[in-house]
Amino acid sequence: MKLFTFIVLALMLVGTTAMAAEVPTSRGDKAMVFMFNGLDDLSVDGYGGFYGFGARYYIADGTAFRIGLQFGKLSHTDVDFDWEDDYNTYGLSAAYEKHMAGPCSSVSPYWGVGVGYSSFSDKDTNDVGDTATYSGSGFSAFGLLGFEWGFTNCMTLGGEYGLGFTSSSEDLEIVIGGVSNTINEHDYSGMGFATASVYLSVYW
Repeated sequence: MKLFTFIVLALMLVGTTAMAAEVPTSRGDKAMVFMFNGLDDLSVDGYGGFYGFGARYYIADGTAFRIGLQFGKLSHTDVDFDWEDDYNTYGLSAAYEKHMAGPCSSVSPYWGVGVGYSSFSDKDTNDVGDTATYSGSGFSAFGLLGFEWGFTNCMTLGGEYGLGFTSSSEDLEIVIGGVSNTINEHDYSGMGFATASVYLSVYW
């Protein structure tokens, strides 16, 4: 992924002025969407995280839906300590984008709204069947303001800010000898600006 990122950045530097292109915003245009994580050590990742897939589709000229799907499953067995770990995560997000006239054809500013839901479960099981399960889920609703920049044909870079509300809950359930106890229950909620997100979109 870092090699891919380097190639993309090299294309940007070489072709910024010569290859700047119009941002595709016509009905039927569609793109795969990737996300940059960690601007101090750029790497291209899945949409919304390692287990994510993102896509954008224009339902009308200048009007697009962007969706994100997250799904992941990991299993690990430690034979030395006789325990197993099972991790599962899934989520769904959707955003409505309304693109506006930009200062030039290679820049397309937009505003929008979106919602998201995610859930995870991390279960440890020892050799006698006792378990410890850490799980949680969250919901978000947000408004967004961003832009896309067409740095070459069929590829854009974009950035956006979000303002919204999030709510989540987490708990730890321990089962010993068939007796279940739930401890460390936490509920979180918050409202404010989200940090900037940077996207790479590849159209076809």
